[in-house]
Amino acid sequence: MTAIYVITKYITVIGSILKGFWEHLFCRILGVPVSDARYLQATELCGHVEHDFTKTKAVTFFINYLPGMMNRLFGYGMVVGGYLGLFYMKAGKDTIAFWFCVALYYIGVSLMCNNAPLYEDALNNWDLLYGKGQKTNIFAKIFAFIPSVYFIVSAWLEKNGLGLLVWIALTLVGIFVL
Repeated sequence: MTAIYVITKYITVIGSILKGFWEHLFCRILGVPVSDARYLQATELCGHVEHDFTKTKAVTFFINYLPGMMNRLFGYGMVVGGYLGLFYMKAGKDTIAFWFCVALYYIGVSLMCNNAPLYEDALNNWDLLYGKGQKTNIFAKIFAFIPSVYFIVSAWLEKNGLGLLVWIALTLVGIFVL
């Protein structure tokens, strides 16, 4: 499992480095101590930084949400731009525009494959919001439910190396169906 995870992280190296950077930046902004800031390592921390668990619900939620949101914001634009150039505008293979669109699409998919929080962080977020004995107001529980489920599902997909396969499948659907 870890080997597949690390291989997918190295295939999508640009997104891994940027995800680690965003996590590091938002940990610093939110005052969460970072103990290991190596973005690329051959463990399950590849593309993440090791930080202390947070005790407050809001900081935990934002540590899970903000780094992935930054990768998604940049990734969506790059994927759409690269896809339109490659499959809709049909850039010729002998032009610079084709290779630009390929690079744009690869970087976008790389960013989109690296938008999930670390699995332990997602579970910590769920436990702080919905665990036994937690007194969270109902508005926060309703507001954070869908993102919290998304954190756990996407972190599980990323942990098992399935995020890249999902994007390959979406690319094939885009080529042959749309």
